[in-house]
Amino acid sequence: MKPIRFPDYTHSIMNVSASILRHYGAKTDKATLVQVDEALSARPRNVVLILVDALGEALVDRHLGSDARIVRDRRDSITSVFPSTTVSATTSVLSGKTPLETGWLGWAQWFRTEARTVITFLDVDFYTDAPIGHGVAATTIPYETIYDQIKKAASDVSTVEIFPAFRTPENDTFAKLLSAVKTACDEPGKHFIYAYWDKVDTLAHEFGPGSVEVNAMVRGIDSAYGAFVDSIDDAVVILIADHGQVDVCPIILDDYPDLLALCDRLPSIETRAAAFFVKEGQDEAFRTLFNHYFNEYFALYRSADLVANKLFGEGVKHPEFDSFVGDFIAVAIEHYFFAFRRFSTYFRGQHAGILKDEMLVPLVIAQRPKQ
Repeated sequence: MKPIRFPDYTHSIMNVSASILRHYGAKTDKATLVQVDEALSARPRNVVLILVDALGEALVDRHLGSDARIVRDRRDSITSVFPSTTVSATTSVLSGKTPLETGWLGWAQWFRTEARTVITFLDVDFYTDAPIGHGVAATTIPYETIYDQIKKAASDVSTVEIFPAFRTPENDTFAKLLSAVKTACDEPGKHFIYAYWDKVDTLAHEFGPGSVEVNAMVRGIDSAYGAFVDSIDDAVVILIADHGQVDVCPIILDDYPDLLALCDRLPSIETRAAAFFVKEGQDEAFRTLFNHYFNEYFALYRSADLVANKLFGEGVKHPEFDSFVGDFIAVAIEHYFFAFRRFSTYFRGQHAGILKDEMLVPLVIAQRPKQ
């Protein structure tokens, strides 16, 4: 078994947001991070939060040397949330809430109101590719963003959101994304700016987290980050990731029809944190057969036990939460993932489990005094 790390909801990416919310006078019941609190105590005009998808601690250590700017500015190692994946993690960052509270858990969630598994970010049926068209996730599990929370508490602060080319075509490199951040910083007044970059995750999925493609991207990010930080003043820049990635091999679930025959519907949430909905009276048969096939690669838990053990965090559980997680959740403890559908090729890198390399992310902080 590879090294495992559970999320720590007092020392996680969500707690970065708690520090930012508290800095602006917004209410939060979450623990804050000392390093972030200390940096923000200088009361900078601009607070910049950069989230680089999949740039976990392991990728930083694998691809950057000790002289890299990101490494020199790294203050701590913090955890992602569970599942350690973009849907749950970025939502926790952008809400300041746990996955238990938000209900945003993974790429493909079963929505009982639709009786289908929906790709949460795309509003598409995961198993048929059919578009849905009425924003199922956004309307079923809405949440108050940290932008709105900041505006309520500090009306003199402008909040800015900057995304890469999938939303803003001109931001097709990390340097261009940071150029847009600098433009926002240069505007008069106080700002909270959130910037998101996706391509480390994209390349690591396709080529693997140790690939030359990822290496080139991470080195380019470090260079652009350093140049950006040096170009601004009166600012605190915080750089984090939502999760890491690990090298993986697929397990194609269609090859196990006897196991799927015990389920009411096809699995959902994430390929390394898979929810199974089991037919009534078949729990023990499912558990026995699952462990017969996969106990070396996945730990099978009753979903209710994971909630009780606070793997999804604490707080008021979202009313739809139980309908998303099913009866069992299979959590990856090795370098494998479940292929929910059969394809000609599969990802070489993946995340969402509890291995240390997918759970730990860097906390990078740069302070730029007023000139």
